[in-house]
Amino acid sequence: MRRFLAALAIIVCVPAAAVEAGAPAPALSMTPLEGGAPVTIAGLKGSVVYVDFWASWCPPCTRSMPVLDELYKRNKPRGFVVVGINKDASLADAHKLLARIPVTFVLVQDGSDAAAKAFDVKGMPSGYLVDRKGVVRYVHRGFNAEHAAAIEKEIDSLLKEPS
Repeated sequence: MRRFLAALAIIVCVPAAAVEAGAPAPALSMTPLEGGAPVTIAGLKGSVVYVDFWASWCPPCTRSMPVLDELYKRNKPRGFVVVGINKDASLADAHKLLARIPVTFVLVQDGSDAAAKAFDVKGMPSGYLVDRKGVVRYVHRGFNAEHAAAIEKEIDSLLKEPS
């Protein structure tokens, strides 16, 4: 009986696996920061999607946002979408940052942590590049100049793939 209980404790305590390359993107419905119709990952199938978890208190996040916005503007006509998922406890904090660093891509809130839990986010920023079929192909944790160059190449590669 002790062995059974020990094995059960180990199984119950194992954390959810983080979403990695090759996994389907979690099915989510998220509320836009500015209100409006919910944004769903499934509703973006057919597009290449970069899902970016960010917060105003995260310095690498603030560096990544202008880069992601430029990539979005340049590749939007080819079927590229960025969904920025905000993790601030206060939407006022998110809006203060956006007043300084405006972006044109879709911004949603994750006040209930449902999206962060579904992706099992381990650090900030975390980015997940999803192909046109809804499969996570690349995962980026953190952000620096090397990440920016890699993301750009990955986006280009996925946009060249057939739907």
